[in-house]
Amino acid sequence: MRSILVTVDDTPSAVAARGLAVALARQCGAQVRGVTALDVSDLDRVEPVPIGGVQYAYDRLAHRERLAQKRRARIAELPAEFERSLADEGMQGGCSTMEADIRDGLLRMIETCDLVVAGRDAEFHLQPDDGITPLVEHIITKGSRPVVVSGPERPASGPVLVAYDGSAPAAKALQIAGLLGILGSGGVHILSVSRDRSAATAVAERARAFLDVHGIGADLEPVASSDHPADVLLRRASEIGARMLLMGAFGHRGFREILFGSTTRRLFDQVPVPLFIHH
Repeated sequence: MRSILVTVDDTPSAVAARGLAVALARQCGAQVRGVTALDVSDLDRVEPVPIGGVQYAYDRLAHRERLAQKRRARIAELPAEFERSLADEGMQGGCSTMEADIRDGLLRMIETCDLVVAGRDAEFHLQPDDGITPLVEHIITKGSRPVVVSGPERPASGPVLVAYDGSAPAAKALQIAGLLGILGSGGVHILSVSRDRSAATAVAERARAFLDVHGIGADLEPVASSDHPADVLLRRASEIGARMLLMGAFGHRGFREILFGSTTRRLFDQVPVPLFIHH
């Protein structure tokens, strides 16, 4: 891996994402670049005005204008702060600011990197959100590279927990993570969930066979369970002290969901560790 692109916002998850990008860059010998954006579209929208509410409308407009000015000023500061934070880590890297065509512009920029790291509440609005934002969904579903999505916490150690069900997306995610150097030296824990333990074991063994070829050791955990896959993954990520969860965007059997179906969304919103996803 040679290039990591990280979204630069002012939320706790965005700050954690920046630290994660730096750690991955050290691990893989990659460069880090940042991208932020000036987006005030949410403040420019027209609000309905109640009858006789001229003063109310004026006050709301003035309030939105103050928020927009504050956001513009803060966004203008972020690139320099990002570059200083890299310098403090002994690294160099710039940060671009987009002001138009933000979503399509991001997709074009993503084409020039190996990996995207984003805080799950990144929206370039400088405000934390309870779950994954539409912007991050857009990066994952429309972008051409794997994405690591971080919450506000970033464990510094522990194994990578691989959610593996034998589907093509899960196999692709495992392959690209291995080739990029994401798995590192902290250990790999392969979790396969099925109603039948022997089936889960067979699936997990195939994942380990792939990693063996690349000189990467892994522990296997075949689980026979009818529990919701998200519940199993969330529980095990916490119990084993994982530093990252790796999974494909969709799969079958235990992980039968299209992208951002109920399983994947619960993981994005609740998983206590960064989530590597590829489709």
